[in-house]
Amino acid sequence: MINPAESGLTLQQRLSKTSLFNELGDRWVSRRKVIAGSNTNLMELGEIKYQEIYDYYAKIIANSWTGEQFSLTKDEKDYSQISEVERKTVERVLASLVFLESELLDNYYVIVPYFTAPECTLVASAMIAQTANHANALSNAVRGVVAQQERDPLYNSWRTIENMRERNKLINNRLLEFTNKPLVINFLDDLVLTIFIQVVMIPSELSLIYSLTRRGRMPGTFEILRRIQRDLDVHSKVFTSIYLKLIEENPALNSTELKEHLLKLTRDLTNLETDFTQFLTEGMVPGLNNLMIAKFTQAQANKLLRLLSMDPLFPGVGGQPIPWFESYSEIRTR
Repeated sequence: MINPAESGLTLQQRLSKTSLFNELGDRWVSRRKVIAGSNTNLMELGEIKYQEIYDYYAKIIANSWTGEQFSLTKDEKDYSQISEVERKTVERVLASLVFLESELLDNYYVIVPYFTAPECTLVASAMIAQTANHANALSNAVRGVVAQQERDPLYNSWRTIENMRERNKLINNRLLEFTNKPLVINFLDDLVLTIFIQVVMIPSELSLIYSLTRRGRMPGTFEILRRIQRDLDVHSKVFTSIYLKLIEENPALNSTELKEHLLKLTRDLTNLETDFTQFLTEGMVPGLNNLMIAKFTQAQANKLLRLLSMDPLFPGVGGQPIPWFESYSEIRTR
């Protein structure tokens, strides 16, 4: 375990997982750190250091839901009546979401053992349960909408469709960097990529389904997907807070090297997602075009960077490139 008395973490410093129980750990709340602290690893929540992070726990619990709440009867009928290109888009989006939610779930299990503040572990545990619910709800949507003979091709599309296979491989390989080499720089990479999936990738792909809902199609699937988006909005705020606290506790990390590294990561991911969403639609989804989707993806990337207190990559992109997106994605949050 890294000694918290040290001056701070460096980008190339190796991190250690928390012990199951550390009898020599520090119980002083004021000395807690989000990672690399000397803690007991007990869930002592009588006093809280990171109140902003802790408060998200109540939001996550209050927003509990299941996919079974929503009827997919009309969705099944709509799916059979939309165009072949739209059906293909729906199938590819659902396949992509299954992959991304699976990656998020697996990745949470990777990074949570490095948290050394019990409030961070508490909130992350609730996020894990919520992400597992997303996976189950997506499976319900696939079963309820997609014909049985088309489900296996959908689930296999990550290996049979080259664009999807290559995109997914790049994401997976990037996330594996921290698993294989748990350095501080890779931990920060992992956080930013996780937030990118939540803030940029998934909303960009959900817009393709929301465009069908605007025309009265797929209402049950829509209700499932916008709840997933609401949940991920909270998750992204949790990880953003953890990132900012980590930088605050280790000022030396806030270097030009890190900023340039993360800007390049964000630019590469934005280009990747722009190409992928255009592949999903083939430019033939009513109400959307390639330029709108590209600008939306760039706007979401700018949003991510602002959350991380960094300058936007795409200064000419502002406002809401898909004007109706927010009104369709918003849901009353308790």
